[in-house]
Amino acid sequence: MASITIVGGGTAGWMTAVLLNQAYNKFGNTVSIQLVESPDVDIVGVGEATVPAIKDFLQAVGIDEAEFIKSTNATIKNGILFKNWCALTEEGEVHQYMHPFDQERVEKRLDVATSWLLSSRNKSYDDSVSIAKALSDKNLTPKVQQSKSFQSIIPYSYHLDARLFGQFLRKHAIARGVTRVEAHVNNVVAKEGKIVSLSTDKGEITSDLFIDCTGFRALLLSKLEEQENWHSYSDVLLCDKAVTIQTENDTSYTPNPYTISHALSAGWSWKIDLQNRSGNGYVYSSRHISPEQAELEFRKHLGLDEQTKFNHIDMHVGRRRQQWIGNCVAVGLSSGFIEPLESTGLHLIYLAARQFVLHNNFSKTQQSTRDNYNKTMNDTYDELKDFIVLHYVLSDRTDSEFWRDIPKTLDGCELLKSRLSVWKHKVCEYFDVSNSTSHMFSDVSYRYILYGMNYFPELDIPFVEGEFDDVFAYIENRQQQACHHTLSHKEYLNATVHGQSGFVSVSMK
Repeated sequence: MASITIVGGGTAGWMTAVLLNQAYNKFGNTVSIQLVESPDVDIVGVGEATVPAIKDFLQAVGIDEAEFIKSTNATIKNGILFKNWCALTEEGEVHQYMHPFDQERVEKRLDVATSWLLSSRNKSYDDSVSIAKALSDKNLTPKVQQSKSFQSIIPYSYHLDARLFGQFLRKHAIARGVTRVEAHVNNVVAKEGKIVSLSTDKGEITSDLFIDCTGFRALLLSKLEEQENWHSYSDVLLCDKAVTIQTENDTSYTPNPYTISHALSAGWSWKIDLQNRSGNGYVYSSRHISPEQAELEFRKHLGLDEQTKFNHIDMHVGRRRQQWIGNCVAVGLSSGFIEPLESTGLHLIYLAARQFVLHNNFSKTQQSTRDNYNKTMNDTYDELKDFIVLHYVLSDRTDSEFWRDIPKTLDGCELLKSRLSVWKHKVCEYFDVSNSTSHMFSDVSYRYILYGMNYFPELDIPFVEGEFDDVFAYIENRQQQACHHTLSHKEYLNATVHGQSGFVSVSMK
């Protein structure tokens, strides 16, 4: 029987274990899958916001939505609210916009973005074209009374407790046949470009294939790297550290159905509301501020006293050039890391595990197949890197050295630089980004960032005054109808977790 050994628990390890087990053992035990995790190694408890693709993962491996929400203290996420990413408005107000997961498509003048750009723009782009933004303003979810598990009127995602999610997946995997080995790996034995065995405090482990989920250390893959294998993004993504803290919420507090990203002097902070607490972090550049200064600034931002203890995290921003070498594949932080501005961490784990299943042919896997896997993952990381850089370089802030240094980073992103040049004179549309590898951020997402950050194309297209009024009247009506029929965040969570209303979560079997 073929065998796969995953080293490292946490979200990356157990997501991979669950997906591989579903792929190979759904109809019988055809592949032996075991996961080795050490009780002495802590996990990085971030990555608590997700993108809608997480629902694809949950459904693919047979997880019930209500059970998942109960077990992980999860909440609904309609998108990300960005605050303070541009200079104060002319009225002295903090600039803000939302990147939701939906966009109404009303094709009157080719697309809704063209209609908005040529219209009077009485409302911001997100307010004009998104139902999710309208729902978020009223603390509503995209769920209606009749919504079944994973169903809704528009796309959505979740906030979740990363540690609880890892434990939930562990339980799910073990119940379906994955073997858990609680041991500490002392040595990795490699020979002729392959891992031969692992030496642990519980004995020797051999396997046909190894999945490295050991985090930034890349304990396994590093043994197979014959030359420099790290491609850094530090020249274009300046933030390399984070300070984090969890804050408990009062029982009367209603969680926001969106992530908040608030730009600070040397980076940005996140706020992620779960059912029982909020996760908070400040992602910053150590070249522009010290850990002590970052903690002080973040403490003031949150309004916490001097006795509050924070956690400090080092971030290795970049990717491995080869993420699959010989019989070892790196997944999660061992393969690469891009700051969590757009909540891509869990999606990258899912994508890597899924691509591994699609590429893996066990003993008959060819080097050309590994090369294609590596190219797919590298292109994905590079694409996401550009999308994150986009958020920064559109800012007009000059109030700190960090923000004054940001424009220089665009020089290291030739493709993004070219696209921005084009988008200065035309609408960003599907074919501009349709060669995407990850398929996570389409023209819809790019438009929210571009127009939310006031980067508008200079259009010279003839139109009639009031030509597009009916387009936005139609969308506004759709928004009002959605707000009338959908469940509030509090109502949905109470119903799903405690069964405290007439709403019943119906599983799709």
